[in-house]
Amino acid sequence: MISKAEDMKDNIPEHRIDEEKRRGRNDMRLLLFLLLICGLIFAGRELWAHFHADGDGKQVVVSLDGEPVLICGLNELRDMETEEELRAASKVYDEDILSFSEEGVEVRSEVGYNVISYGELSDGSEGVKCLRADCPDKVCVEQGTICLSTEVIVCLPHKLTVRIED
Repeated sequence: MISKAEDMKDNIPEHRIDEEKRRGRNDMRLLLFLLLICGLIFAGRELWAHFHADGDGKQVVVSLDGEPVLICGLNELRDMETEEELRAASKVYDEDILSFSEEGVEVRSEVGYNVISYGELSDGSEGVKCLRADCPDKVCVEQGTICLSTEVIVCLPHKLTVRIED
């Protein structure tokens, strides 16, 4: 006994079955190609944003015990050469806490000091780092350069945080 489906299959010409299979494969290839293109566009945008992120518009915010003690542009931190430039560039400035050195900006707290400096990653991204500190664990120094607004340098013994804002 032959079922109706088998009987219909026998009535469809062979070239028509091959054409439908080929069309299905072509649809799958087109879908995969479009997904690949979308992935490449997304990855390209992310890479471009990462490699072309410079200091323009980025603010460095240094806080002691939750209170900002230094707010200045990343470019200004990079180009800073004197105490007067530090004073002029900073939106918040306290001379008892901040001082300028050749290495960067020294931030003094009741229990110690940290030197905050401009830094650059190997891919050319600009950021900020804690160059030196007299805290016992030196986690803030080992953290390295940060360049994204989602990253924070923290020195718990000195109650210091350094972050970048876009």
